Amino acid sequence: MNRYSFLACALIVILGFAVYANSLNGQFLWDDRHLIEDNVYIKSLSHISKIFTKDIGAGGGRKYSFYRPLQMLTYLVDYSLWKLNVQGYHLSNILLHILVALAIFWLINILYHNLALSLFTSLFFVVHPIHTEAVTYISGRADSLAAIFILLTLIFYIKALHIKSTTFYILMLASYILALLSRENALILPLLLLLYHSSFKQRLRAKQFLPFLSLALIYIILRFTLLKSLLSGISYSTTLWQRLPGFFIALTNYFKLIFLPFNLHVEYGRKLFNPVHSQALLGLLILVFLFIYAARKRKTNSLIFFSILWFFVTLLAHSNLYPINAYMAEHWLYLPSIGFFLILAYGLSYLYKTKQFQTPTVLFTISLLTFYSYLTIRQNNYWKEPITFCERTLKYAPDNPRGYNNLALVYHNLGKTEEAVPLYKKAIQLNPDYADAYNNLGNAYHGLGKDDEAIAFLKKAIEVNRDYVYPYYNLGNVYHGLGNDDEAIA
Repeated sequence: MNRYSFLACALIVILGFAVYANSLNGQFLWDDRHLIEDNVYIKSLSHISKIFTKDIGAGGGRKYSFYRPLQMLTYLVDYSLWKLNVQGYHLSNILLHILVALAIFWLINILYHNLALSLFTSLFFVVHPIHTEAVTYISGRADSLAAIFILLTLIFYIKALHIKSTTFYILMLASYILALLSRENALILPLLLLLYHSSFKQRLRAKQFLPFLSLALIYIILRFTLLKSLLSGISYSTTLWQRLPGFFIALTNYFKLIFLPFNLHVEYGRKLFNPVHSQALLGLLILVFLFIYAARKRKTNSLIFFSILWFFVTLLAHSNLYPINAYMAEHWLYLPSIGFFLILAYGLSYLYKTKQFQTPTVLFTISLLTFYSYLTIRQNNYWKEPITFCERTLKYAPDNPRGYNNLALVYHNLGKTEEAVPLYKKAIQLNPDYADAYNNLGNAYHGLGKDDEAIAFLKKAIEVNRDYVYPYYNLGNVYHGLGNDDEAIA
């Protein structure tokens, strides 16, 4: 690494820490309770086998459809270092995000041999507020983990193509395995390899490409056979044609959020939209236009072609072709945004080459980085404190039952049980099959001395979800308090 590359990397690291430093004092929020605070699997090495055979929430008594053992292993390491000191977990997330930015710098430099292009792509990535959900939210760590290993796989793959080295070959396969163990979106990597060959006119060699297809196929087979239980109970009764308008609306919103990252929030929900919705039609137009533009630029400007296709290929995993848990989410832009920032950096470097635009380009670049940095620092406050987080979430998603349940739980834990009860009831009204809300409402009534109501709601939680452990435990406690020990033991 020469002096200029070292200085560029140092700038990325400094800026990354600067914009996320105020996230260090944030609390555990949202899924953090189940994945970290209550998760017994991350608190002892004896549970490693379960981390590799169960879903991410099993150690916290919750059911998820995600198989991400590497994410859980990083929490195990965190817990061994600082127990439940939340600052340590935030520090790990910041470090991982900076490592992703450095990997982007490395990859772009390999592809285009342009230090300025690599630097500014990485700087825009590391400061943009769209990534706060993946960085400031501790449970969002899977995005950065998968991104690191997807990028490293690409880097080692390119190295192996040009330098006949067994070391790079082993590293690229190891990186891909780690990517698959980090997040499901790593399955799109073979498409990214094809994109690389198409963009840079490199001959595709079967002996180097087929191992990736094989690993992806093995992963898919395992998910639907030995790990099939992870998918049980996860069903969304919608058709592709019902979900497709949501993807086009998400596409419209994604471009709006990348250009103007305001009103960022979690929980967009599994909504269905009319095919002739104005935003759906606009999203379709954006898709068609960008694909036509990319096709026309394939021979004359490979960077434009590569960047646009990168955006859509990496977004493919979250396009709802296969039903997933929302029609859009901000953290799903973590990898796709690299394509946007690459084009942005390219445009600015192109303007800088024109003498009369040099000073305005420098000022604009600094202003844009400052603007994004300010918004990121401000957005970190959204993820800091539970009441602020839940209230802001409900502001943008007023029909979200989870938001009401979590806000009620905060009030309940603060001893404000009377204020929590109507919020639990609102969550149940919005989702009559919400076992967590029934369980929490039962606990609230027990705390208020209304044990008849507590028993009724705890039984309802069990009726809704017979595999949910907490209402059994809580119902046992209520019976024990009433002197009904036989029922409590059962």
